[in-house]
Amino acid sequence: MNLLRRFLENHVLANATFVVVLVLGSISYFQMPRAQDPEINFNWVGIFTPLPGASTEDVERLVTDPLEDALRQVDDVRFVISNTREGMSDISVRFEEIDERTFDKRLTDLRREVQNAANSELPEAAGDHFVMEFTTANQFP
Repeated sequence: MNLLRRFLENHVLANATFVVVLVLGSISYFQMPRAQDPEINFNWVGIFTPLPGASTEDVERLVTDPLEDALRQVDDVRFVISNTREGMSDISVRFEEIDERTFDKRLTDLRREVQNAANSELPEAAGDHFVMEFTTANQFP
């Protein structure tokens, strides 16, 4: 109690202690390791496949449906959303909440299944498919 009373009555000691704490806190803050823009994985993957000059119905029948069938072989898929438009198939795959290592394995499985389907079931006119992982590094913040 005596120490607290001294601290409250001695304004110079209180101000000096405040300045020391403030300086040490500032130094510690600037020396802390931190990531300015950490990369966050959302467990979303997009598969984009062009089929130039084809109607929406043809793209769905020739590209989207075979790729969706191939994706049924991949584990830990929460859901698949496809958006077919004239000349382009866009399939979004959402994985379960899994750790990064498992997600990398599932992404490799997905790429393999899509490549197998592209080689065996897609028409020759279909362009090269593009598989993109959605993270904060390649999306808007």
